[in-house]
Amino acid sequence: MRITIDPSSRSYGDGIPNQNQNPNGNSSSSSSSSYRSATSLRRIHLDRSILTSSTGSSLIEMGHTKIICSVHGPRPITSSSLGTGGGAVAGGGSGGDDFHSGGVLNVELRYAPTFGTRAETKVVTSATNLDGYGGGGGASSSSTSSKETEIELSSRLHDALSPSIPLELLNKSVIDVFVMVLQDDGSVFAASVVAASMALCDAGVEVYDCVTSCTVALIPQSVVSRRNHGIDEGEGEDNDEGNDGMTSDSKYYMLVDPIEEELLAAEGSVTLAMMSSWKEVTFWDQRGRARLPPTVVKEAAELCKGGCTAMRKFMRQCLIQSSESVNASASASASANSGNGEDDAILM
Repeated sequence: MRITIDPSSRSYGDGIPNQNQNPNGNSSSSSSSSYRSATSLRRIHLDRSILTSSTGSSLIEMGHTKIICSVHGPRPITSSSLGTGGGAVAGGGSGGDDFHSGGVLNVELRYAPTFGTRAETKVVTSATNLDGYGGGGGASSSSTSSKETEIELSSRLHDALSPSIPLELLNKSVIDVFVMVLQDDGSVFAASVVAASMALCDAGVEVYDCVTSCTVALIPQSVVSRRNHGIDEGEGEDNDEGNDGMTSDSKYYMLVDPIEEELLAAEGSVTLAMMSSWKEVTFWDQRGRARLPPTVVKEAAELCKGGCTAMRKFMRQCLIQSSESVNASASASASANSGNGEDDAILM
């Protein structure tokens, strides 16, 4: 099966026309302005403190992948807090499962009840009998598959976040992290890591560093059909140089931050979560239908590191801007209160 994916002219996945930003700050448009290169991320929207009922919260949109996260705690440990249905739990203390001298991290990821799954995804992920027909069929089979995915992602998300939190300092306390996937159009785990780390920072939880994540899809060259966007061939070759994502052995295209269509066509993928400032990897995941050459995996990992570094800049910018807006609001409120106090003193 050949797919129409041009690694040098990929869709942003959100349907919004793009304007290229020149180094001098001027915006310009071109015939390829609605497309991104193989090493480019999708458009990213980050926000925090969006839920008033939680200690910390965040929202991330990467193209059509949309995730919301809430954090509750730290709060005292109770028997009910040592396990949530389908979630991942870890303790920071020593001893048995019933005693935790340090902190406990609960992580739970769920898909929204109205979450829609593409037909192509159902075919790839659904279980089948030996004759090729659906195993359970109907809504129950789909529900079981979704539940298994949620449990797996919850466990992976916990493994990526826990190294960044000094749980041993949170004496007999628990932190609950709840992630809700509103829409999944690829790289949902990487987006979940970013959303959860942002929510932890928003909640004031002490962390060693923000955890960022990035996924790289590896698509065989044999199944890719490059498409023409009306750009002259010579011009296209110059523009694609160094950005077409081709591996050194010229067998795979490496696509950073893939959408769902690209992941379904990929022969494998590499996902990395890391604390960029510490240069420490907290999670590594490699999966696919074939055994990938070590050199290809190494190149994909380097691209993941670059994506994590770029994502950290967006996270830092969001945290700083939100803090500045909060401080400005607090200063304005304080000034208003002090003014009212002076007026009251004069009236008295």
